[in-house]
Amino acid sequence: MARSELQVSHPGVPRELDRYLVPSEKIIFQVRHHWLTLWRPGFSLFLGTLVIGGVYGSIPENAGVVADVLAVAWLLLLGWFLWELFYWYRDWFVSTDRRLMKTMGILTRKVAMMPLAKVTDMKYERTPAGRILGYGTFVLESAGQDQALSTIKYVPNSDVLYRRINEVLFSNKGAAPAARPAPQGSRLPVQEPNEAWWRRR
Repeated sequence: MARSELQVSHPGVPRELDRYLVPSEKIIFQVRHHWLTLWRPGFSLFLGTLVIGGVYGSIPENAGVVADVLAVAWLLLLGWFLWELFYWYRDWFVSTDRRLMKTMGILTRKVAMMPLAKVTDMKYERTPAGRILGYGTFVLESAGQDQALSTIKYVPNSDVLYRRINEVLFSNKGAAPAARPAPQGSRLPVQEPNEAWWRRR
């Protein structure tokens, strides 16, 4: 039996991301997290390369076991960095005209979302490092207690994206519903009895 494939509904969007979108949704933006999320594995690989390279250059030629241990240690650092890089590459933060969504994971894919209709407040935080490097944190609040998506860290170009989200929120919630016309009274003719009780006195 042939395997059914989802048709692409948003041209230009990665297929891995497009499969989670409804065809009628309009994408406001799609971004990966700021590159600063890779600072731990990147700095560890850089520092480890310096240390391992210095130690490797000082050991005698007959110390083959030590050289093998250093090589394995460097490969582990490289593998950690590549794993985190691939994780960052597949991690998306998306805003549409209906919801906010975040995809994550490598072996096990996870999708967290928050309908815009349920967002009651959104806090925007920027640390001094965030102002310098250009990232921020969004904290979403809603009427529900447990939400799959509540905090989005390391959002790049956070000033611009914050305004875009607010534009969608205001367009969805700012317009007051049209007032319904007041119901009119019955237009059926009313016939009073000839001998009403107030006429009997």
